[in-house]
Amino acid sequence: MSNSNSEPQNELDNSLAKAAIDPAHRPQFYRDFLQSNIYFIKESSTSEREFRIQPIEIEEKSYLPIFSSLDRLQEAVNGEIGYIAINAREFLEIIEGAEVVLNPASDYGKEFTQQEIQSILDGSLWQSTEDYVVREATEVYLGQPANYPRELVELLTHLFQRRDRVKKAYLAHFFDPQQDENPHTLIALEVNSEWEEVIAEAGLVAKEIEIPDPPLDFIQITGAGGGLEDYFIQNVKPFFEQIALS
Repeated sequence: MSNSNSEPQNELDNSLAKAAIDPAHRPQFYRDFLQSNIYFIKESSTSEREFRIQPIEIEEKSYLPIFSSLDRLQEAVNGEIGYIAINAREFLEIIEGAEVVLNPASDYGKEFTQQEIQSILDGSLWQSTEDYVVREATEVYLGQPANYPRELVELLTHLFQRRDRVKKAYLAHFFDPQQDENPHTLIALEVNSEWEEVIAEAGLVAKEIEIPDPPLDFIQITGAGGGLEDYFIQNVKPFFEQIALS
């Protein structure tokens, strides 16, 4: 996604513009995209039931161009053209195997790879693969990282501020000799609800940056106490804490 001076024309335009400058908005952009109509230029066809889309090349790769609004489409063409509007999810289901670029002629744009499109359609985009499970009688090493991941903390703080699901968030440098090759980053979260969705969004946002000590794991603070929970609650200051309004 790139920076833009184009004025947003609808909710999808606006969401794309926000996501281009704020990685914490990108999970919401995907939701807005799937719920919106997109537009594409209709090429002539021998059948009324068929349509063709002329692909374009970007850095020697072929993409199907789509647009978030008619204004964005008109930026890409000269003269009168035919176009089709269709729900974004339905479009992705139709063009199986292709790659897509949203708003290629505008300052704000987004490329969708085949892998990304598949993860959007099958829901794996929202599935976190880094939910750490504590094994019984496991000796682990915890501390604070020498190279503190400030950019990660800033992004996650911004994300958690958008909703009221996360009560507290902690960070530690973590090493489990039975599972890990190297120490890495562990985020502990106390949440009100929707644990799986919370860590899926956090993982999606974290992919946008380089983390000093990857990979990134998440663990839930349940209130049961013991083990890792005690370490975070007793020894670590939360980098995010929801403010309770009286």
